[in-house]
Amino acid sequence: MMINKISDQTIKMLNKLTTEQKAKVDQVVRTHVRACLRNGSPLESFDRLLIEAVEVVKLEERAPETKYEFVPGVEPFRHYEQYTSPREL
Repeated sequence: MMINKISDQTIKMLNKLTTEQKAKVDQVVRTHVRACLRNGSPLESFDRLLIEAVEVVKLEERAPETKYEFVPGVEPFRHYEQYTSPREL
């Protein structure tokens, strides 16, 4: 297994995070590593992975995903008018 060194800047960036943000970053990293191992993809740069995980967490905090209520089995009402060609008018 390849060991990547984490830069000082990345460590400082991680230390500035709150406990809640660190937990979210940890979850993003774990999910990514699991997916790479499952698919047989090599882990490129752990330093870059940490930086991108922090960016994802901060982006999700600024603009959270909109949750829509979904009722299975109920479809919205749709009305499609019959097409009439300009010649018929």
